[in-house]
Amino acid sequence: MDGRDPRPPADMTGSIPDLARVRAFLRRWCDTEVAVDRLEVSHLTVGPDGPRRALYEGPGPGGQVLRLVAQRVEPAEGRRLEAELNRDHRRPGGPATPGFAQPAIYAPELHLLFQAFPADRRLGALAQAADGGAMAAVLEAALAPRTGGARLVGVAVHVVRYKPARKCLFRYELTWAGGAAPSRPAVVYAKVARRSKFERTRHILGRLRAHADSLVFELPEPLGTVPELCMELFSHLAGVHFSTLVTTDAFPQLCERVAAGLHHFHTLPVALGWEWDVAANVARVSDSAAEFAALLPAERPRIAALGQDLRARLGALPTQPLRLIHGDFHGGNILVDGTRIGLVDLESCAMGDPADDVGSNWAQLTWHTLKAGARTPIPSLGRHAFLEAYLRRTDAETAARVPTYAAMHCFLFAYQCRRHPQDPARYENAEAMLAACEQVLAKGLP
Repeated sequence: MDGRDPRPPADMTGSIPDLARVRAFLRRWCDTEVAVDRLEVSHLTVGPDGPRRALYEGPGPGGQVLRLVAQRVEPAEGRRLEAELNRDHRRPGGPATPGFAQPAIYAPELHLLFQAFPADRRLGALAQAADGGAMAAVLEAALAPRTGGARLVGVAVHVVRYKPARKCLFRYELTWAGGAAPSRPAVVYAKVARRSKFERTRHILGRLRAHADSLVFELPEPLGTVPELCMELFSHLAGVHFSTLVTTDAFPQLCERVAAGLHHFHTLPVALGWEWDVAANVARVSDSAAEFAALLPAERPRIAALGQDLRARLGALPTQPLRLIHGDFHGGNILVDGTRIGLVDLESCAMGDPADDVGSNWAQLTWHTLKAGARTPIPSLGRHAFLEAYLRRTDAETAARVPTYAAMHCFLFAYQCRRHPQDPARYENAEAMLAACEQVLAKGLP
């Protein structure tokens, strides 16, 4: 992707100290098995004043991925939180946290509080959820209605995705004894979230599955909940991510099928009790613009102008009845298994504008198109096929709103590019998606 290189001369971690200082401090607190010099920043949580929290990942003991969260905290509060977390997360009879002397470590010279996974003061259930021994009885009881009295004798725990203070997705590989083999799941997925989100999302999958027979998309099967851990359980869904197929010859036809599935999803007679409306998107753009500018100060005027334009265009959209939307529709949440297409990560479903989902996937397909450049036209053909297939099925009012949402999601995608410091292409990706946003605002969809 060509374009200006807005790379600033200064370190972009802002209020988070540089990696060398962090590694030097942590070396005093970690086991010899921890390759602390290979610890990297994988994600930043940002505020208007710059980075507020960093997720570090690297190789840990026994081939595990080591995860630490660093948050800027003043000394008095840091010491208090350190003591509180260590008291709550220590487990008798074993190491407090794999790889580290204790779950929480405060670095006064860095003004950072480190929390070593599974310690997370916003997700208190993680320590138990990450412990296969502790989860065996819990999962056996939760799955008992469908396992024919089988005993769970082994639980292997794998962390699929962790968003500090927000949620964690686990994959449990289960070993059973007794019971009927067909009824014993070998793999179960579990999502742990904050209490408020768990209460809001715990019934979404079940309500959608009630319409599964008519859906183009396959959905995971809900397997129960563990309320005391704020945990939802659901089945494995086979397939590879849609976004990994962008250069295959069949991708344009696959995009047509995804568009048809999305349009049908939007017509389901499911009314959820929460909304994601224009006001929510205006607030999202406002917050993202302020945070984006803090990460890319050289482009602050440009980002502010785009944010203002997007807010104005969103605010000018005519009011329409809200319908079921996925809320995070892109290739990472679409699974392809032969002729079957699965849809996952349904926690963001809400009553909203279907054009929002269309714009989200169009923006990601735009990124794939720009990334491919002149090497292959397939991602571009797929993008065109997806949009044309959806617009052919929808009403004129929804079609007219798609460009605004497509521009918005290009802007949000550009911001997300800058939140991943490990990605060497983060500057050029952000620039390319900002340019795509500007082009859509100026000329409409290509």
